[in-house]
Amino acid sequence: MQVIIVGGRRPRNSLPEQREEIQKLRAGWLEKTTRPLMVFENYPNTGRGFYLPAYTPKAIIESIDATKGISEGEDIWLSIAQDFETRNVGFNHFQVYFTARSYWGGKGLDADAMLQEYCQQFYGPAGDAMNAFFEYCEPNWQAMENEIERVNEALTLFAKAKENAPKESVYAKRLELIDDFLEELRKKSALLSQKRGPVTKLRTVWEPKEPIVIDGKLDEAYWQNCPASSKGSLRELQTGGLPSFGTTVMAAWDRGGHNLYFAIQCDENPSEKPNIATEENEDQSIWYGDLIEILLDTDAHRYYQIAVNPAGALIDLDRAADKNSWLRWQSQAEVATHIADDHWTVEIRIPVTDDENDPLNQVIGRKPSQSLPWHFNVCRQRIRENGKEYSAFSPTGTASFHEPMKFAQFYDGRSHAFDVDNKVTDYLIESRKAEDLEKKRKPEEAIRAWEKLAAMEGITELQQSHALSRAIFSARQLRDFDKATALAEKISNDAIRETALMEVLLSQRETEKLIKQFEQIDFANWPFWHRGAGAYARGRAFAVLKEGQLAESDLSLALKYTSDPRIRSGILASLGHNREFNLQDDEGALEAYRMNFIGKERIGGADEFRSVQNAARILTRQQKFDKSLSTLRLIDTKNTQGTWRYTSLLLEAEVLAAAGRKEEAQESLRALLADEKLDKRTRETATKLLDTLP
Repeated sequence: MQVIIVGGRRPRNSLPEQREEIQKLRAGWLEKTTRPLMVFENYPNTGRGFYLPAYTPKAIIESIDATKGISEGEDIWLSIAQDFETRNVGFNHFQVYFTARSYWGGKGLDADAMLQEYCQQFYGPAGDAMNAFFEYCEPNWQAMENEIERVNEALTLFAKAKENAPKESVYAKRLELIDDFLEELRKKSALLSQKRGPVTKLRTVWEPKEPIVIDGKLDEAYWQNCPASSKGSLRELQTGGLPSFGTTVMAAWDRGGHNLYFAIQCDENPSEKPNIATEENEDQSIWYGDLIEILLDTDAHRYYQIAVNPAGALIDLDRAADKNSWLRWQSQAEVATHIADDHWTVEIRIPVTDDENDPLNQVIGRKPSQSLPWHFNVCRQRIRENGKEYSAFSPTGTASFHEPMKFAQFYDGRSHAFDVDNKVTDYLIESRKAEDLEKKRKPEEAIRAWEKLAAMEGITELQQSHALSRAIFSARQLRDFDKATALAEKISNDAIRETALMEVLLSQRETEKLIKQFEQIDFANWPFWHRGAGAYARGRAFAVLKEGQLAESDLSLALKYTSDPRIRSGILASLGHNREFNLQDDEGALEAYRMNFIGKERIGGADEFRSVQNAARILTRQQKFDKSLSTLRLIDTKNTQGTWRYTSLLLEAEVLAAAGRKEEAQESLRALLADEKLDKRTRETATKLLDTLP
């Protein structure tokens, strides 16, 4: 039997501890066989996007020297592109030369002398400087992936060598070959010199105790109890807002760091089938339908792309390779999907290896840590005839998923704040500053900030419309409706402009004018991602005008196309109110109100408080007093302050009185009136009620 060791020399393992490990591997196999070993190596040429200056002459020479007498021979594969003869010759030739040169003669090769000989003969007057360059690269090239100081030192040493070679000489031409190869390293220097701007992060904190079965059901204990730090939601790609259809992502590593898992749930309209463009793997028509993309920028490779659609069809690409070779890479991922009535899910296991011997298979990298994180993104596209919606765990602020500097931080370990380059700016970063002005109740400054953003060079139509819409919101707060209308007219997107104009009219209580102007709009012709906003605006106007059925239709449509919890809460409150007062449908109203608070850990929003109180009033009218009281007590009045606390306590007393529990009602009212902070209006109402009780 012939023993062949894959990676039996590892010519790039230039660190002593790495070479010692390989020596132990060879020695272990020699104890098991009497035949000479064979060595298989996949040399790191540049056809797979390799760009670090792994000039390791001593590792090559000394590793070949160490196998002489115990090796039958070597099988070396060179990962080369079609333009191998003209591109990156300055790197590729180096390894082949020193490998072939080391085969000559017997044992006891002098690595220092061989390198010096090569430099003097090949680079002439630049020989000594190139010797220094190569000797620096060998022990330091691995750190250049993350340390700018070592990158810049290597580039400085090479620049000195270039100065020593006469122009137009053969030595200068040879240096040009290395100069061309080092262009990617210069790009790396530029990337490392610019820290990332603020991006989100995801971290894993413990491994699944039980194996994760890839079946798309997401029913394992780990997924059901996933740590908050390992779970997140996708945001709209360009603006960072909440998309019409939400998406949740969860991540996990196995204990050995050899398998990365993602569980992803994509919300959908109930009973609406996903858009499946193909059911075949590696079919590029996948891009024309619904899908999830996972983008992985590891510590060793920038970057991989894996796309999965609702049918479980998969396509994987190595974005670091030449474009013509993107699809040669195989992730070896195991994937399963599941389509439910109102969502579809992806469950995927991605094998990860730190062995770079086979660059065409698996993700290459090491389990990310706080000190050496990966960068990643999970993105979703939802495509219909009437619109496309793109969302990402880390929004890029552009129309593309492929913005590596906007990828999220991804690592295993404790919470950590990464350094941020405050000089980096883009639409997303500047919009957060404008939002802060809104939160600080500085509407005039917010308007100026949003208008400046709307005029920002290079932004998309969606971003311009978003910025103007936010400026309109602040103008409405100031009741400067002329300004708000003028801003709305600047919005180029028809659906967003018309919604903004409806909101301005609602702020002025011009509901009749709103309906006269926008009654004929058919929201089915709008992009699906903006139907919810338009329908919510018009539905409220119909409700004010007591057009109950028309309001019901619009508000129901708005709920169907809205994922933002805060806005959904407002829609549900409006639906309940319309059903209760316009349609006289108490049961339908109760259904809407209850959707606003059942299952929630805490009642905290105004529309949630309003829904609880309105539901209690309906139940009281129905003489279901115990249910009314249990509903009201969902509000934690001990930890609630202000109006909602007092109106809830007052309503509880009213329910007790209606139920004939007068002593309890009196006790509640006296306790309420004893509160010095009680507002005047509620105090008057409570006093009158107390006076009516004998």
